[in-house]
Amino acid sequence: MKIDCSSISSRSLLQCGLILLSPVLGNAAITLQNWSSSPWNLTGGATSFSATQTDPVYEGGTDAVFSFANPLDGVDITDPANPDSSSATASFFGVEGTGFGVGETTVGRFDRNESFSFQADHAFQLNGISWAEYQGDESIQISWTSGGLQMSELFDLATGAFYTTTAFSEITVDANTPVTITNVSDSSAGVNGRLRIKQVIVELIDGIVLPEVGETHRLQSWTTSPWNLVGGDTAFSASVTDTIHGDVLVSFSDPLSGIDISDPDLPDFTSASSSIFGVEGTGFGVGESWAGRFTRGESFTIQAEQAFELQAIRWAEYSGDETLYLTWTSDGVPLSTTIAVPSGAFYTELPFVGIYPDANTPLEIVNVSGSSAYLDGRLRVNYIDIAFQTALPEPEGLSAGAIQLLNTWDLWPWNATGGDYTMSGTLIAPENGGTDITYTFTAQSGVDITVPTAPDFTGATSDYFGYEATGFGVGEAYVGRFDRGESITLIADHDTQLDAISWRELDGDEQLHISWTSEGVAQSAVFDITTSTFEFTDMIVDANTSLVMTNVSPSTSSLNGRLRIQQIQTRGIYSTAPYYDHSGADGFNQMFGVNLAGAEFGGYAFWQTDPAEWNYYNTKGLNLIRIPFTWERIQSSLYGAVDFTNLDAVVAMASARGMKVVLDMHNYARYNGDLIGSTNVPNAAFEDVWRQIADHYKNESAIYGYGIMNEPHDTGGLWPAAAQSGTDGIREVDTSNWIIVGGDNWSSASAWRTSNADLDVYDPSGKVMYEAHVYFDSSWPSGDGVYGSYDSENPSPLRGLARVHPFILWCQEKGVRGFIGEYGTPKDDIRWNNVLDPFMSHIQAYGMSGTYWAGGKNWSDYALDCSPTNSYTVDSFQMEVLENYTE
Repeated sequence: MKIDCSSISSRSLLQCGLILLSPVLGNAAITLQNWSSSPWNLTGGATSFSATQTDPVYEGGTDAVFSFANPLDGVDITDPANPDSSSATASFFGVEGTGFGVGETTVGRFDRNESFSFQADHAFQLNGISWAEYQGDESIQISWTSGGLQMSELFDLATGAFYTTTAFSEITVDANTPVTITNVSDSSAGVNGRLRIKQVIVELIDGIVLPEVGETHRLQSWTTSPWNLVGGDTAFSASVTDTIHGDVLVSFSDPLSGIDISDPDLPDFTSASSSIFGVEGTGFGVGESWAGRFTRGESFTIQAEQAFELQAIRWAEYSGDETLYLTWTSDGVPLSTTIAVPSGAFYTELPFVGIYPDANTPLEIVNVSGSSAYLDGRLRVNYIDIAFQTALPEPEGLSAGAIQLLNTWDLWPWNATGGDYTMSGTLIAPENGGTDITYTFTAQSGVDITVPTAPDFTGATSDYFGYEATGFGVGEAYVGRFDRGESITLIADHDTQLDAISWRELDGDEQLHISWTSEGVAQSAVFDITTSTFEFTDMIVDANTSLVMTNVSPSTSSLNGRLRIQQIQTRGIYSTAPYYDHSGADGFNQMFGVNLAGAEFGGYAFWQTDPAEWNYYNTKGLNLIRIPFTWERIQSSLYGAVDFTNLDAVVAMASARGMKVVLDMHNYARYNGDLIGSTNVPNAAFEDVWRQIADHYKNESAIYGYGIMNEPHDTGGLWPAAAQSGTDGIREVDTSNWIIVGGDNWSSASAWRTSNADLDVYDPSGKVMYEAHVYFDSSWPSGDGVYGSYDSENPSPLRGLARVHPFILWCQEKGVRGFIGEYGTPKDDIRWNNVLDPFMSHIQAYGMSGTYWAGGKNWSDYALDCSPTNSYTVDSFQMEVLENYTE
């Protein structure tokens, strides 16, 4: 029997005790539509149709065959939540321009009492259905299978227009199992509840798997050792010997009677009373010491010292008209299900699927049989089959730090050259005030991989590394080729976790053998490398031990199983939770906030001086405000007096609220279009304007820093000298406040290391921050804020993290502070928060302050706007992330 988890209101597969491997859902990567065209080519009268569709997101692009079939008419929908198709008749599909239906050849009408099914040869998530002929008084019932569990849900469709999309949450479907959709609209629904399927919106996901368990233990013979149950006991227990866990204590307790079961899906224990166990030769029950009778309104609990799976219970006195309610906790989540048992004999074994109670938590079984059940729903527990989950508890106290990206092998800290036999570099993990982790690579070739699970290094020899722009390999100095029979060893001088490796030249038929040591235990595994970024699970490697990666691809693999290592993603592992302290003698204070844009525009512009706006961001804890403004707006001629009227008004807003501002000269290294450092705009003029600004604000507590120039670009090498001039002008009059220096090439974080190799500003006060910008769209060169739709962009959650990390490495190499002055995501799709949040977490861990681009009154038509609406009462989507990163 399969358990129907429909009683679980959230529909979460986690709440059915399952594990969902796909980390990010909701990409809506495939839209199935245009049914009468290629590749569907549906014609009216067909009883099935199918096509291959490509999900561009899943594993970098994956094909799946979607099939529609089994159109039925005459489904009994007397109980809309449980349609009965036993008497239904086979039908066919009908189609017209706007979609398909059932039962009429030339039109797409999906009426009440009709159903159809579809499935894929890959696990997928159903995200939505777009309907035509929608009125909003229809109802549909959907049934599907997830991780072997039969699921179902009734949907009363909401009010909408003729074309309306219904979004679904957590409908994740096993490969090769049908999703059945039945029109269960009420007879009062307009036009017989008619709908038409215009689009079906899905995405491919990793399959749903059940937790692994060990051998089955049959608990029985209750009156004998080890149970020794005696009628009248209120508890009994015994140790069960398990191959993995050793002796595990299993306990039965808390017999109750008098439970209010008027709602079998929600038993009420308020008036229940303690009871006793009763036992006879064929099993145990509750409430009568000399007999094993488990009747309606009674319950008992089972729990074990280890997490387990309830696999089956064999009942005596079984009639097949009983009903059970089970409640338990799995992964800390309270769960429950109600089961109407199927027909059977006096002795019947009832199997269960998906019931995985946590260790030391009770699984409670309640008899909620109806009053019409035979002999008051009487049952007797003859035996119980359980199996303990095989996963051992994680070692206590181990905590993972922030992500480190090992890449760009020709730059610091690797500085690798083709032909080197050793490649080594020291990165600074941000944990515990900064933790140096040194990584060392060596290589071998000629490994005997006849047995891929046990590579033989007897005849192997040391080899050298080869490099090209996209990564490294073994044995050829000028190219990065990691072929079958070659091996790479990585040793770190700190406990680390290997999260992922990004590969180039991947064909998907390669295999990798990895051996490592964790907690002193030698381990190994063979991995089929099928994705360009291959993720590992819980691969923790002891300090100063070898992680050995051997290419054991079969001889049939294309190009000799060739791979290239582009990037390795690791994290430091610590025996206790790490801390992140980025303070120092320079007085650094990490803060996050927003840009309040407006005064950087040419022509008409506005300064952000609405008190309600400042109050809003102050309430959110986003107390760092970057104020963009144009040079020309405050100094109408070079070397002239600076007009501080508007800047003072803005600074006063911050000062009154204890907030901080970054004064951001937003001119792209130009004045009236002429480049700083050119004849028309000498560096001395830049030095002069910043001397005046700093002299005016040198004693103002609201100043966080002077952002001397936003996004210099195409400066022809003139920017470093100009930046030094601006710094010199400030330091003549203000030796306390931070100077924030942008970089050439639009301050792009991803291009920073190559665009700003010569940027090295001298500050006698030692209070310079370098400012980079990060956008997460796919526009040239690596994000410039011109976003396509989320679906067309297909961002990975770590896109922003990967783009900022080159700047982080440059700051580490130079030993300087970094500041992220701009980053932003579109306000029209909350899914971008899946990218924004990991990015924010990363820069916070690495000790950088940052300001989101952008907020500001009069800025509401901007795609990345994070401003609230409704008079500052309704937050933007982005605020769900931003307000988590405050002082």
